[in-house]
Amino acid sequence: MQLMSIEDLAAYLGDSKRTIYKYIATGDCPPYMRISAKNIKFDRADVDAWLESKKVYPGSGGKKMCKITMANNAKEMIKNAIQSTKLPWTPRAKAVLKSAEKRALKDGFDHVGTEHVLIGIVSVKDCLGATILKNLGAEAAKCVELYEKLCKPSKQKVDGKVKISEDINNVVKCAYEQGAEWGHEYIGAEHLLVGILIAEKGTGFQILSDLGITLEQVCEETRRLIVCRKVENERKKQ
Repeated sequence: MQLMSIEDLAAYLGDSKRTIYKYIATGDCPPYMRISAKNIKFDRADVDAWLESKKVYPGSGGKKMCKITMANNAKEMIKNAIQSTKLPWTPRAKAVLKSAEKRALKDGFDHVGTEHVLIGIVSVKDCLGATILKNLGAEAAKCVELYEKLCKPSKQKVDGKVKISEDINNVVKCAYEQGAEWGHEYIGAEHLLVGILIAEKGTGFQILSDLGITLEQVCEETRRLIVCRKVENERKKQ
């Protein structure tokens, strides 16, 4: 995770500090972490995803969602699921799905399930989803141990590209809906983690359940680490 201060973000965007504070006040800004009243940090990946959503394409109807760039096989595998989200994916979220595909191939599976997405989350360095799980006592080693117990690897090699299971489509849909509910303008690894719990299907959900990880815990930890604008606005109104 590459953190940026208010000063860093201002320099990165070519704006003044005052303008950045105006962005924060209006809610039109990247997700941020409020460490203290005067210490606000932004994740570079979130900033880049926010900027990506601001792209305008002149002469073709104005603002459009940019196409997601990833490795060809991973891109094809999740093409339909991603296109349905209408939100840009962070580099780490893309890396999670790519890692999930690699794990499925490595273990001899011809499809990618929620269990592989979960392993993808804990495999991506500095991934917020992995940080959340670690903070809740479900470190990567524990997730992998249960995965290997429930999904015994096959010695059979899978030729070509693996397929995506229907459960993943549900997870991606739930991840998008939760991201929109939180007022985020991107899909990150944390949203995929929440998506697994909301969908309540697949071995990935079973692993999280066996580890005692609940949707409420993950949502609360997410809100503690990053700002969810709609939630914050509701609190201010109360």
